[in-house]
Amino acid sequence: MMLYIGILCIGVWECLTGNHLSQSGSLFYETTTSAFQPTGFQFNTNDFASLLTILFPIVVMQLTTWKHKSLMLIGMIGIGGTSLYLVIMTNSRLAMIVLLLEILVLLFGWSKVWSFVSIYVLSIGALLVSTFHSSRFIKQLLDMVKNSFTEKGHSTSERMQMYQASWDIIKESHFMGIGAGNLPLRLDEYMYGFERLSDNYWAPHNYWLEAFANGGILAFLPLLAFFIGYFIFAIRYWVKAHYDITSAIPLLIGIAFVAASVGLSSTIDKRHLCLGIGTGLAVLNICYFQKGGLKNDS
Repeated sequence: MMLYIGILCIGVWECLTGNHLSQSGSLFYETTTSAFQPTGFQFNTNDFASLLTILFPIVVMQLTTWKHKSLMLIGMIGIGGTSLYLVIMTNSRLAMIVLLLEILVLLFGWSKVWSFVSIYVLSIGALLVSTFHSSRFIKQLLDMVKNSFTEKGHSTSERMQMYQASWDIIKESHFMGIGAGNLPLRLDEYMYGFERLSDNYWAPHNYWLEAFANGGILAFLPLLAFFIGYFIFAIRYWVKAHYDITSAIPLLIGIAFVAASVGLSSTIDKRHLCLGIGTGLAVLNICYFQKGGLKNDS
């Protein structure tokens, strides 16, 4: 939790000052907004957004263990509001949706009555802000959210082109795979040809297509079975525990991972995603094996 708060502080510092850590991709991007977009310890903004969304439920779970309710509430509002602000600043559409979903699910698990009251109050507040635009800061955030969903047509079409190219490569291999790590090389040849001025290979921007293309159907089916099983047990745990906050952690982590798997250029080298899935598995292990959840379900 302290590490997460430190990451939030770095992100806010980047947004306010335009300065970044030495390995941040915002120092290399040539866009009008990258100077004030946070990256934290990650290279680009989408990676940073995925880090915030996959660790957010774990941090909230820790906050619920605080004995002082007032401090817990202040911590939740502060960390939740800052996380939402930084995710909006990254312009990551999927991360915005996932974080809002996480907040709503966690509110519902914390107190079903207060969750609906909170949703109502937030909705009225958002309506008033959008009507009067009294705050320049809020207006800028709303404009960024709007632009993220309406002005990324070129990025979306480019990704669809890469998805189609990856699927063509999968079919050309007769679904047997082309070898680990080879899809970026093949995509580069597919999109640009064999002669290049520099080695700047294409990333598939889809974890599932990348795994399918590299390993073939024999590697993809066990991977798919693992995640299907993960979500079945996560949903069952959430329902069986009457939707409390702790029981929602594995499910929300899984949703954040799936969103990142189609939102990032590549997920194989993103260690925080592996950390998140490992934490989700640990929570499920405690429920089903140490507390006899499987026996009770059967």
